[in-house]
Amino acid sequence: MTPDYIDELVEAGCNNIGVEPKCLYVETYMRITGLSSREIAKKYLETSWKAIEYIHEYYSDKVYLGIGLVYNKAPVSLEEIAEAGSRIASIDPNIQVTVLEYFPAFRRRDLIRPTVEEILKVKQVLEEQGLKNSYSSDRNRPYRA
Repeated sequence: MTPDYIDELVEAGCNNIGVEPKCLYVETYMRITGLSSREIAKKYLETSWKAIEYIHEYYSDKVYLGIGLVYNKAPVSLEEIAEAGSRIASIDPNIQVTVLEYFPAFRRRDLIRPTVEEILKVKQVLEEQGLKNSYSSDRNRPYRA
């Protein structure tokens, strides 16, 4: 999602954009997405974070921005979640962040779905970073800060 593309979306009337950087570190992004090229993974991850900053800076009065972070203790640590939460809070602590339970249906079937307790811990970690609107959209569990 480049600035030009975001501009086109807004000009076309889009008023709700969700960006899913997934995580904060390139290595984690590669584990989650299955990308083997560090260069491509870095580009995609950086583009996602830049899109968040761009939308907030230029369109916060016109566009509802939501961010998706994935969590599963195998590929993503709570420390990385905390750092991602801190980065988002530094942009705006009121941005909605949705925690997406990561458990692929096809690849990485060895991963076990996060428990309710784990997701509640992730929510707590995000709140400790100053975020005011964190949710889990999975399993019909609206954990709101």
